[in-house]
Amino acid sequence: MRSRVKTRTRILPKKAVLSVSAYSAPCQGRLGSVRLDFNESTSPVERTYPEGLPASSVCAYPEYGELMEKLSMELGISKESLMLTNGSDEAISLAASTFIEPGVDAALVSNPCFVMIPHCLILAGANLDQVDVLPDLEFDIEGLDRALARKPRVAVFATPDNPTGCVLSRKQIRTWCRDYPETLFVIDEAYGEFAGESVIDSISSFDNLLVLKTFSKAWGMAGLRLGLIAGNPELLGFIRRVQLPYSVNSAAVFTALRLLENKDSVIGRVEETVALREQMVRNSSDQGYVMRETRANFGLLGAGFLAGSVCDFFKERNILVRNRSNSVFGSTGTCASKPDPMWGYVRVSVGTADEMELYRKTLEEFGRSFAVLFDLDGTLVDTTRSFDETVAYLVRKYSGRELLQKELDSLRLEGGFNDDWVAASELLRRRGADAPLAEVAREGVAYYLAIAAKRETMLIDTEILQALRRKYPLYIVTGRTRAEYAPVWGERLDKLFDGVYCLDDVPGLAAKPSPDYLLEALTDSGARQGVYVGNSVDDMQAARAAGLFAFGVDFAPGDSNRSSAGTALTDAGAQVLISSGEDLAGLFMLPDSQNGETR
Repeated sequence: MRSRVKTRTRILPKKAVLSVSAYSAPCQGRLGSVRLDFNESTSPVERTYPEGLPASSVCAYPEYGELMEKLSMELGISKESLMLTNGSDEAISLAASTFIEPGVDAALVSNPCFVMIPHCLILAGANLDQVDVLPDLEFDIEGLDRALARKPRVAVFATPDNPTGCVLSRKQIRTWCRDYPETLFVIDEAYGEFAGESVIDSISSFDNLLVLKTFSKAWGMAGLRLGLIAGNPELLGFIRRVQLPYSVNSAAVFTALRLLENKDSVIGRVEETVALREQMVRNSSDQGYVMRETRANFGLLGAGFLAGSVCDFFKERNILVRNRSNSVFGSTGTCASKPDPMWGYVRVSVGTADEMELYRKTLEEFGRSFAVLFDLDGTLVDTTRSFDETVAYLVRKYSGRELLQKELDSLRLEGGFNDDWVAASELLRRRGADAPLAEVAREGVAYYLAIAAKRETMLIDTEILQALRRKYPLYIVTGRTRAEYAPVWGERLDKLFDGVYCLDDVPGLAAKPSPDYLLEALTDSGARQGVYVGNSVDDMQAARAAGLFAFGVDFAPGDSNRSSAGTALTDAGAQVLISSGEDLAGLFMLPDSQNGETR
């Protein structure tokens, strides 16, 4: 451990700070005197101030002596090593303004992080170096080490962090302070009480460490704005030159003193919050969701592309949760490209036991309100060796010429040919070999049923479907007739879905691209919104006409026209293209069956 430098700190403020003096506050104990020295009002307006707060404390400038004494004893730190701030926001701003030489000094942060950290550093003129968190939202320690080797002037980290919830260990922070003595480490412990870990006792060992605390979270004083900075007295002396006088008000001081007298109640609330946080994670998991548990007073619900919908649904019920996603879908229009590590997450703060039960019930209600509908052929099932081969057989039989796969693919991209027998008839017509549709269909069904059971395979793993059904009602809406579906897939798929709608199930309903069957399924499910996953132009048009999200599938094996198919699906209304079942699982942020983490 590096020994403490007694004479001076290695960290100096920017040049402008050295030329000014800190504001000199008056002596403590003025409230019992006739105060004619600081232009204050000496005639308070009675019965207008917070209950229990002496009126004289409001009309006089605040005094911090008693609170500093109590905090010094509570934290085991000398008063000279503490200073009060207007919440930890002011503390971050003061550290940046004091030690960053504009346009000269570099500052290091993790990304994403508490928004005020980069905000204050940029305003102070820092050259900002940001190291992205890892895909699992943990700090990238190796990346931060490489950045620290470039000797930034200031490095600011919150632990536990917001919004990621990631944590830096005491050992890691102390190692950095030792290994990089020319960098000032500012550690924001706003959520430290919930984590049960702090490095505030390390300020006596390192001259390049500042620790920030707040009364906004565990202590419940967000509306009164009280924080503190702990660190080397010389560092705090520089910061005091930058701080505006009396930034902490008398009501905050008064309330903090009362809270310190009732510390056991605060500790009890923290313990209850931690227990409720753990219960929230279990409840969310039981409902099929992944929730990232943090060591703060919140969790991150993996809602995927539905993050915004979840927040809107809760808001309609007067419950506010925070969408941490920057966009609904990936920046390139596919689910494979997430704009940032927070994509798909909803931040849920831990409230009272009653409030957390309301959260659980509302999340369950949201799940029932959203239906996931699938097309069958080319979406759930690979039909290239069954329906496609049957169409080729029909064209060959009636026209005497072979059918190329690209001819069938191109026809389907035109739209209106979702029915394979209609497609076969159209291909024959274009070859000048017309055949009655009824005859083509009858011949096609017989040939198809003879080969389909042994040739068709699933395109999406049943585990993914089962995980989806834990969260949402699941339906199939197919252009097949019941006679074409039931003998081949009825026994295997019926048990995985809440309902299957075939083309001839409801008299009077039109086939896709009409939205009739999608609307029928949505009504029967009791859901008010949903998504349709399909592989054809007709599927996308039907989905959008029904007011559903439209996911275009472009992963059928042997598809040599993939690029054209994707363009056609997008032109028809697809909001996102998926190329595998894993892509679909990623959009919904389904748990991995192996470890329970997000896919």
